[in-house]
Amino acid sequence: KNHAAEALICCSAMGDETDVLPGSEEEEEAEDDRKEAERLRKSERKEQKRLFAKEQRQQRNKAQKQRKQELRKEKLESMSAEERAEFLEKERQAGRDRKAFLETSLTEAFERGRPRVVVNCSFDQSMDVKELTSLAKQIQLAYTQARNMGSKVQLHLTSVCPENRAMRALEAQGVKSWKMHVHEKSVWEVFRDEARSGQLVILSPDAEEELTEVLEDEIYVIGGIVDRSVKKMQSLTQAQEFGAKKLRRLPLKTFGPKGCCPVLNVDCVVRILCEWLRARDWKEVFDECLPGRRLGDRPVMSKRQRRTQRALERSQGETGSPDAGCS
Repeated sequence: KNHAAEALICCSAMGDETDVLPGSEEEEEAEDDRKEAERLRKSERKEQKRLFAKEQRQQRNKAQKQRKQELRKEKLESMSAEERAEFLEKERQAGRDRKAFLETSLTEAFERGRPRVVVNCSFDQSMDVKELTSLAKQIQLAYTQARNMGSKVQLHLTSVCPENRAMRALEAQGVKSWKMHVHEKSVWEVFRDEARSGQLVILSPDAEEELTEVLEDEIYVIGGIVDRSVKKMQSLTQAQEFGAKKLRRLPLKTFGPKGCCPVLNVDCVVRILCEWLRARDWKEVFDECLPGRRLGDRPVMSKRQRRTQRALERSQGETGSPDAGCS
């Protein structure tokens, strides 16, 4: 009986082994399931890391805001009643002046601003809900940055029709109240004549030629794409299909920090274009505008540290190096 039982178990084991043969369809499906489970685990870890970083950033910002409020309160308490009233009135007047300046510059840019900067929102079908929400936030940030800088660029959104899947996210960010040109038609329809004359410049990290300067009579088109997995060639392929004559990428390889990723957020690209019109120096622009995570192997510095470093470099350039003339 024992020998018969062992033989039965052995046959059963052999049968189990022959159920899934190497290279069989079942084995391939099992391997695909394993890879998918591993991909999901990586995605979950990445999302947890992102949420943790976001929480840390929010806590830092909250602490900084609270500290500023405490310092302001201490300053006001140290003043007499007359000094306090005068200080508060100056604050209110400064706020009114700032608001009037921003409103004037925003109206000027909306009506006669140059160059024109366009966010092409026709890639909505390739993005999920999170990516569409992120795109809307980036466009809102690009708008507020251009406004707060008093930039003269004229901002446009194209392909923003009711069927566009990003419409709900854009409306949640307040797009209807922005002083920005919003078009239902595509960029290729709105700027058809400019495309024919070669004034339309398509910015893509996959382009071969670098952008050397920002000209007021040209129109710069940024692909409205947020893609966590970074699918390449989307904006470049569309531009080639419509026969675009000028395809350019930002000169990050030439003037940017070593190891810098060429894929940037929409708001970052808009800020770079605005800043170049002021500084007209790519290296200075990238130092000022690139976020810390895009600085490659360069030490991450705060804005204040970067301003201090530039001031020191300018002073050294004017007076010469301390060792100059020494042998």
